[in-house]
Amino acid sequence: MSSCISASGAERSGGVEANGPASDECELAARCAWAARAFDLTRREEDVLMLLASGRTASEVAGELVVSSNTVKTHIRNLYRKLGINRRGDLAERLGL
Repeated sequence: MSSCISASGAERSGGVEANGPASDECELAARCAWAARAFDLTRREEDVLMLLASGRTASEVAGELVVSSNTVKTHIRNLYRKLGINRRGDLAERLGL
């Protein structure tokens, strides 16, 4: 998150414009935070959403969050239900990516 803060600070102060991987990550984090509020996601569902939206597989998400793959599948199922989608391809569309 500190990269998001420093990037936005550079933009405000007239420094170098942030338009690389860090700014993309900040935009993705902002969109996931918006979705979490708009669709009443739990904190863990938001974590899973962020990782899925950044291109991680379910097994990679499980490894990163140190939970079982079945737990991740449950979070994904709940995410899809709350977001009103049926497949991962719809996720980017719903987030406006």
